[in-house]
Amino acid sequence: MKFLIIVSLFLMVLSSAHAEISIDVRQAVERIMSVYYSSSYDKLRGCTLYDDGSETYCLAPKHYEFKNIEGVDTLYVLVSGDTVEDGARVTPGFGGLFILYKLGNSWVVSASEPYIRNGGAGRSQLIGFDLREVGADRYGWVGKFCGSGAGGQTNCFWSMYAAMTSGKVEEVARLDLDYSYELMSKSSYGEAESDVSINTGGVMTQGFYPLKVTVDYEHGLYDNNYEPIPSSLDKGTDSFIVEFNEQTQTFNLPDDKS
Repeated sequence: MKFLIIVSLFLMVLSSAHAEISIDVRQAVERIMSVYYSSSYDKLRGCTLYDDGSETYCLAPKHYEFKNIEGVDTLYVLVSGDTVEDGARVTPGFGGLFILYKLGNSWVVSASEPYIRNGGAGRSQLIGFDLREVGADRYGWVGKFCGSGAGGQTNCFWSMYAAMTSGKVEEVARLDLDYSYELMSKSSYGEAESDVSINTGGVMTQGFYPLKVTVDYEHGLYDNNYEPIPSSLDKGTDSFIVEFNEQTQTFNLPDDKS
C-alpha cells in the first residue's frame, strides 16, 4: 500500500513535466528517488526530503525526455531541489542526472550523477538545464551556473553533463565565460555575456561535437562622478570554437580565452 501511495504522488509531480507517463516509468523514477535519496515523501511540498548531512532538501524529478539510441529506448531524468529552510548565500542547491535504458519491461540505470551541489542561497540552478544532442546519438545536459560575490560581482559558468565510459554522468565542460563587475577602487567596470551552441556540423572528437562560443563584452573606466568615460570604452564580440580534449576528457577554453 505504501508503495502504491508513493507512486501515485510521483504521478502528480511528473504530470507537470509530461502529458502522459506509463506505470513502468513512474515506478522507475520512484525507485531512483527512493534508492539514491530517501523514501521520505512530503505530500504537502510534493517532494522527497533528502538530508545530505548539513541541509535538508526538497527534491523532485523536474524534467525527463525519451530518446531512441540505436534502437534502444532511453530515458533521461533531471532531479532538482532547494533547501527546506532558507539557505545562506553560500548554501548550494541540489540535483541529480540519470540515464536509463529499457530492458524487457523494466528500466535500468546505465549512468548517473545523483549528487550535484550547485547554485546558491539553497536554490538549485540545475532545473534550468536542457537536454541537447552533443554528439551523434549522444545526449547531454547543458546550462549555466551563476554566482555572486562581494560588491555585486557576478559570474557564470557554461556547463555540460554527459555519460562517459566510467558509467557515470560527468561534468565534461565548465567554461568560465560570463561576468559583471565594478571596481570602485580602480574606477573600472566590465561585463561579458556568452552564447554557446553545439556545432552539429563539426567534426566530432571522442563522440562529442565541437562547441561554438560567442562572447559579447564591454569594458571601460568611470570618471570622478562614476559615469562611464566614452573614450575608454572597449566593446566587441569574440567568437571561437572549443573542441573536446581527449587528454583531459573535458572541453577546455583556448589558452588565450581562459
